Amino acid sequence: MSTTFAFTFPRRVALSAGLRLVRWARRPHTASTAVTQRDVDRRIAEVSSLAAREELARRRERDVARYLWHVRPFV
Repeated sequence: MSTTFAFTFPRRVALSAGLRLVRWARRPHTASTAVTQRDVDRRIAEVSSLAAREELARRRERDVARYLWHVRPFV
């Protein structure tokens, strides 16, 4: 079997057999900046989610303390 002819093997079969893929079957090159930017965006989302949860917990504690300050004299 010659690898000079553009066989239409699926990617996985061709790669596992050690064949060189024709240009149209190759995946486009992913720039490292795109991967890095995706990781940065994911980390920003995680940090903002954590900050939102902490703010919600802080507000909840403040509201409970305020409620108890009003109710405690009557208990």
